[in-house]
Amino acid sequence: MNQPRVLYAIAESCPFDSLLVRDMKKAVNALLQLNLKRFRVPQKTMTKYSALDVMKQALELLFEFTPSEKNYREAMRTIQVYSEGDSEMVQTLKSSFKFIANAVYNTYAGQRHAEKLSPEILFLQGLPFDQTELQQAFRFVGVKPPEASTPTVKKMYFLDEGYEPYERFLDHGGGQPQKGREEHWARTIENALSAFSGRALMRVGTDHIESHFIRFIPKDTGHLVSMLKKRDIEVKLVEKIADVNEAFGKH
Repeated sequence: MNQPRVLYAIAESCPFDSLLVRDMKKAVNALLQLNLKRFRVPQKTMTKYSALDVMKQALELLFEFTPSEKNYREAMRTIQVYSEGDSEMVQTLKSSFKFIANAVYNTYAGQRHAEKLSPEILFLQGLPFDQTELQQAFRFVGVKPPEASTPTVKKMYFLDEGYEPYERFLDHGGGQPQKGREEHWARTIENALSAFSGRALMRVGTDHIESHFIRFIPKDTGHLVSMLKKRDIEVKLVEKIADVNEAFGKH
């Protein structure tokens, strides 16, 4: 009996994929469009801040040394103070902060664990994307741009490449992008691991790693591990990265 092939996995609450690029650009555009002329430093009434300035400061507070509940509260308080009671501005800034903070947290935690593992084969969910677009979005909010790959990776696969329902969803929205998606992933992974040896890692959303059921009716996600097991591929979860807002925003 053949030994199962091991596939290491990092489960992310905000996956590093093509949707992240799109949503980061949306968040930055929302900040650029937000009129924050009334945002001022309390001690220097003539100094004005932009939405991006406020976002950068909030992110700096959260990620100073390491994220914590105290840092999270300080970041939210900063947004509240600089919004000067404008409920629309507070809402836009807080929703943008929650998304961007979680994207930064997951992206760098995932990258750190990937570098420790030193994979030769890397699987990412989503479609190939323009790395410079993601780098630009991170730079806009004052964060050093992440890298999709690690120095040891020789083969990188985007799991949704060639899967038309997801491609249409990314372009136009709607449809049923999850139906049959994990089956496509499983075939892609099986074919790649049959062709190449070496340590393999996949970075995908937590919902694709964990099995979950509603009234005993399976969803279209959460079956990837069992699909791969049937193909003699054993998934070993090396890290599950939580939502930074759930981890530190409980107050």
